[in-house]
Amino acid sequence: MASLHDVARLSGVSKSTVSRVINNEYGVKESTKIKVLEAVAQCGYVVNQVAKDLKSQRTNLIGVIVPRVSSHATAQGVDGLTSIFEQAGKHVLLANTHQVHAKELEYIQIFNQKRVEGIVFYATHLDPPLIQAIQGSNVPVVLVGQDGSMYNIPSVVHDDTRVGYEAGVRLIAAGCRQVGFVGVQSDDTAVDSLRSQGLEQALRMNQQELLFHVHSDFSIESGYRLTKKILAEYPNLDGLFCATDRLAVGAVKALTESGLVAGEKIKVLGVGNDELAFVSNPSLSTFNYAFDKAGENAAKMLLERIDGRGKEMSKVVLTFQNIARQTCP
Repeated sequence: MASLHDVARLSGVSKSTVSRVINNEYGVKESTKIKVLEAVAQCGYVVNQVAKDLKSQRTNLIGVIVPRVSSHATAQGVDGLTSIFEQAGKHVLLANTHQVHAKELEYIQIFNQKRVEGIVFYATHLDPPLIQAIQGSNVPVVLVGQDGSMYNIPSVVHDDTRVGYEAGVRLIAAGCRQVGFVGVQSDDTAVDSLRSQGLEQALRMNQQELLFHVHSDFSIESGYRLTKKILAEYPNLDGLFCATDRLAVGAVKALTESGLVAGEKIKVLGVGNDELAFVSNPSLSTFNYAFDKAGENAAKMLLERIDGRGKEMSKVVLTFQNIARQTCP
């Protein structure tokens, strides 16, 4: 196996110069760099990354914890953050918890053991053990999707209460008087609690009450199954707000199979502007969330903390856009 000495001899420079080129340090002439890199290729020299990391005290590794990789929000978010990390010379390690809370704690511990420089955590809930694990992490953690700012955890969130309120405004303007909400698990503060609270605020301002609030598991099948049950229990339903587009797509399918056209008797709204919303028949009215921007903001926030430039606590709140299609104005 080729050594640093072999590269130095072949390129005609000192071992210290070779080391500076390999570590991309300042002050080496471009012509010298070319000679050294050509010698590295010719010798087949392989950098001992472990030794290099120990010397620099940096691994250039970032841990990213997501609840599921199949999600539109996750895919766009990871695209956004990886572009920022790649520009900074960092490499992403992706961990999928499959929405198992115990795995969130496990991956925080594993990433600390693997000496990552920081963690971006797409959270679906916040409870005391999770907050304690984040606060006890040896490396900085940035939350996406849940607000940890009250625990001094930097966070990137969407304006979930406002989107729920706007959903109510849109449904009321469309003539809806019997409005229900299909949420997710109750411990998901952002997607379930805040969106339903915003919806109820809008309804109360119009002297209306929420007809029902049911809980699902994020899947299209869950939205479909719950809507079938809802149609039997609430025959006067005329407005349905679903916490995600996937749930809403399932709801549209259930309505169609029941001989109803979403957008006629019953207006339907989702959240996220998933590609499925566009191809759904009828096409789904929704709210566009900038998931890629959430990833970018989280990456920038984490890099600032890794470099010691970030505030102890900060929060970014991202806005949204109304998307009007066939199921609701």
